[in-house]
Amino acid sequence: MRFVIAFGLLASTVLTGSTLGSATLAGDAPKATVLDTMDDAANWPAEGSDSVNAASSSVSGVTGGAVRMDYDFGQVSGYAFVRRSTDITLPRNFLLRFKIRGAGGANDLQFKLTAGDTVWWKPWVNYRAPAEWTTVELPAGDIDFAWGPDNTVKLGAIDGLEFVVARNRDGGAGWIEIDDIELIPLAGDPVKTAKQEDRRNDLITARTKASERGLFPRAFVGEQPYWTLAGSDGGKVTALISEDAAVEPAKGSFSIEPFLIADGARYGWHNMAARHDLADGYLPIPSVHWSGGGMALTTTLVTDAKGAGSQVGYTLTNTSDAEKSMTLGLAIRPIQVNPPAQFLAQKGGAALVDGIERTGDGLSVTWRPDADAAPQTTRIVPAKLPDRITGGADMLTAGEPMLGDSPLTAPLTADSNGMAHAAMAYDVTLKPGESRTFALAIPATDAPMPDWTPAMTATKAYWHDTVDRVQITVPKGKETFAHSIYTAQAHMLMSRDGPMLKPGTRSYNRAWIRDGAMMSEGLLRMGRTDVARDFADWYRGYLFPNGKVPCCVDFRGSDPVPENDSHGQYIFLATQLYRYTGDKAALEADWPSMLAAWTYMEGLRQSERTAVNLTPERRMLYGLMPASISHEGYSAKAQYSLWDDFWALRGYKDAAMAAALLGKPEAAQMAAARDEFNADVMAAIGASQKHWGIAYIPGATSLGDFDATSTTIALDPGGAQAALMPLGLEATFEQYWQNFVARRDGTKPWKDYTPYELRTVSAFMRLGWRDRTQELLTFFFNDQRPHGWNQWAEVVGRDPREIRFIGDMPHAWVASDYLRGALDMFVYEEHESGALVLGGGMTPDWFAGQGSAIQGLVTPYGTVDVAMRGTAKQFSLIIGGTARPTGGFRFDWPFAGKPPKVRVNGKAAKWQAVGGQYRLLLPADRLAKTVTIG
Repeated sequence: MRFVIAFGLLASTVLTGSTLGSATLAGDAPKATVLDTMDDAANWPAEGSDSVNAASSSVSGVTGGAVRMDYDFGQVSGYAFVRRSTDITLPRNFLLRFKIRGAGGANDLQFKLTAGDTVWWKPWVNYRAPAEWTTVELPAGDIDFAWGPDNTVKLGAIDGLEFVVARNRDGGAGWIEIDDIELIPLAGDPVKTAKQEDRRNDLITARTKASERGLFPRAFVGEQPYWTLAGSDGGKVTALISEDAAVEPAKGSFSIEPFLIADGARYGWHNMAARHDLADGYLPIPSVHWSGGGMALTTTLVTDAKGAGSQVGYTLTNTSDAEKSMTLGLAIRPIQVNPPAQFLAQKGGAALVDGIERTGDGLSVTWRPDADAAPQTTRIVPAKLPDRITGGADMLTAGEPMLGDSPLTAPLTADSNGMAHAAMAYDVTLKPGESRTFALAIPATDAPMPDWTPAMTATKAYWHDTVDRVQITVPKGKETFAHSIYTAQAHMLMSRDGPMLKPGTRSYNRAWIRDGAMMSEGLLRMGRTDVARDFADWYRGYLFPNGKVPCCVDFRGSDPVPENDSHGQYIFLATQLYRYTGDKAALEADWPSMLAAWTYMEGLRQSERTAVNLTPERRMLYGLMPASISHEGYSAKAQYSLWDDFWALRGYKDAAMAAALLGKPEAAQMAAARDEFNADVMAAIGASQKHWGIAYIPGATSLGDFDATSTTIALDPGGAQAALMPLGLEATFEQYWQNFVARRDGTKPWKDYTPYELRTVSAFMRLGWRDRTQELLTFFFNDQRPHGWNQWAEVVGRDPREIRFIGDMPHAWVASDYLRGALDMFVYEEHESGALVLGGGMTPDWFAGQGSAIQGLVTPYGTVDVAMRGTAKQFSLIIGGTARPTGGFRFDWPFAGKPPKVRVNGKAAKWQAVGGQYRLLLPADRLAKTVTIG
């Protein structure tokens, strides 16, 4: 019999005696089948991921021997596991029983069952093995599909069992011992045990259904909510505000939600009209404006840019024509703004509030982000003490959770669910048109915070100084386009954690090299070399000793998952820093890491240049990066993703450039490898098209699938546009366009999409499709939710209120996709020629009125100032700045028909006709250029 066990997340039920939940034993006296007595560790070889040490050995068990696995994570993330192959067909319902003990920190324990490429598992997050032998009973209902090519396959025949210990909170070194694995058949169907965090959410949902609409957040009534971030620059403080005006001061914390009481009725998100905006249209200071019932309430969240804490302002206005008495209630609730459908890194929904205490200047709230986390204390300091403070130990049993049942005098201690709650109430009488502002400070330190008005003034000034370095002018009606550029930059700066550039602060609370490289490229254009440099220096410290670039890094260290785009992305980042700064000394300092990454990547490439990959059925794999799961669509099974290859090709080009520039002895070898890899990639694409009978460039040559969003990387930053034109580049994006139109116009069913598609904006520009570029932008702007906050989630649903996982809001990688594409509208680099193309994505309406202009945009050749305005009869183009692109400047005539005569600095110039397009090519001499057309 073959048998396998590997370590991972173990999420099962620990039972003793005959306590089997709702499961029913098969027969009066169920018989346990011993799968393995665990007497011989030779059957259980151990392995560890990159730089993780793992070893198995035989030790004394409860009966006979047991298998011990020692592990040591060192300074990296990763996993250690033991596995034994087996050949078992499991009954429909069963109970697995084994004994475990161990020592070490809190890490994830995973039990896995495998069948080829399909994996089922049960994880325990931050599990600490007991010191004494403990019996674990795992019902079949608690074993979930983990990954594999077909998620509909039912658990039955298996070829392996695994126990895995995966690095989580504590890491370090430790050991576990496993003994006596048994299988007990059960009657009936498998039953799943509810997780604790799901039970808390279920309790709130049940209470919500039994309550009046509006008393609890909309997520608990089955409506998708949206939210945004107000954080410090560098991520020390990351507060959220929902579209319904609830504020979450920190990741996983409680929320503060406003309500109004007037004329015997309660007002909130359910019966007030809402509008959303940012300070001055684009600064990361969000507001929610309510109106209704003769009242208006504006809730504004301001987070100190340097991390001192947050403040929330509530401006209440009487909009009726008579004097009006109102109560503003501010409920402190054990509910996150991050909703229950969010689950990565931080489970959304219910929060854990262990206690609330009234202090001399306000409230002190003790809470935990997860059940096993250390308690944190957050102060809430009102500028004016409320008229009443009430509270209770259990929000679910309170008569009125908004205002509580009794005055809060003695400290509250929560019930077992961690659902302590409180409310502050302000009684107000206002004359018609009169307003009053109430403010709460939520300090992140012990230092006192400034008053509301000075805090708002200082925060606005900081963000203006930060994001206004590049000045943008657009015609009337296109302000959202420019505002979203500025906001995208702020979202990237707030989502980071010190030098870590992260795509989010809740679900995606870690740094990926792919996200960071693309965010850095956008920030470099906006003049933030310092941020990109800090990220590159920080990430460099996490490369594996063999040169492997980790796909991502977080508090656990370097992640070992092989994602073969990462090596090219790191090399691209290091060379982009040189191209934008000219700092040769910094490039020299980066060189050892670049060389190590290139060497590792070269080994991967050579591993696929084999005779077997030259056979007709595998020719489309020859010489590519090996299969990986860097592309999210291939997480079920690794594929030969061209996403990896286009990034690797960029890395090969950049490494060869850097080697030549620095005079390195590897320069000739790198240039030859670059050319060979380029030829192999193009040949593999052609072979894949032939094999699968397709005309488009596939997402993965091993699948022949269509994924134009992935293919965009080949154009920018890949620089392979010219090489791919004969291989159906235009046909690929033509097919994307037809699919897009069908989706937009409702003739093709769809549920959701990812705004990573914003990358197609730049691709369409580079193909000369101006009108289509604008239609893409119109569609994507319609899916900013809510309008006024200038952001996209990672996932956009067709039905805005259908519950789904939507990733972080804002999502900083999506923000970078928009930022880069939007800036390309003004200036983009044509990689093959080295020319800077001006106004390449703009249609005539962008030149109307004051026209379009950008000042201070940074390029690899220097800064560019460009202003464009006019009509087909009279047009002006003014170019300034320090940029001296090797291929000069290029301006393509954006109007229909043949352009009028053109003069450059008063001298006649000529248009060039290229494929039905008229182009003006301008050399990059030292003169500012005034181009007059007509």
